[in-house]
Amino acid sequence: MPSLRTDRVIEDPKVIEEILNRVPVGHLGLSWKNHPYVVPLLFAAMDGSIYLHCSDSGMMMEFLRNNSSVCFEVEEFLDIVPGLVPCKYTNTYRSVIAFGTAHILTDPDEKTAGLHLIVAKYAGEEVARTLTKDMVEEYRSMLLHRSTVVFKIRIDQITGKRFETEKTNVSTAASR
Repeated sequence: MPSLRTDRVIEDPKVIEEILNRVPVGHLGLSWKNHPYVVPLLFAAMDGSIYLHCSDSGMMMEFLRNNSSVCFEVEEFLDIVPGLVPCKYTNTYRSVIAFGTAHILTDPDEKTAGLHLIVAKYAGEEVARTLTKDMVEEYRSMLLHRSTVVFKIRIDQITGKRFETEKTNVSTAASR
């Protein structure tokens, strides 16, 4: 579905990739039996896919196993833009929404590679290099005694959108 605000569309795939690499938390949208479910998750994006992980049981896995069609959203809130009247207030932002199919990774090498991307994003490459296939396959959460599932979303469609002012362009460029 095309954006109503074509002036805010991000068309450059590199800019979309930068947003995905910079934003720490994404929101996975699922649906099953006519019930929506949204989950905030840590993630990594690479080569047209988004990698995520979770426990091998629970509501999210139940939804995924029954309907692998998903959407994934990230946003960067930049600033509040005051208006002359309350209804004229707005905010500046950058966002990305992807639609695709979630695939649970069963191959130990692929599963380890996906988790490596996630660990590298949040803990750094040095920590990610210590991750082994055996660790990934044998890990069980100490609290729940459940294993880790790694899955990837193969992106079918991805769009970016932004609303920035002169002030947010200057302040976000300075903070990079």
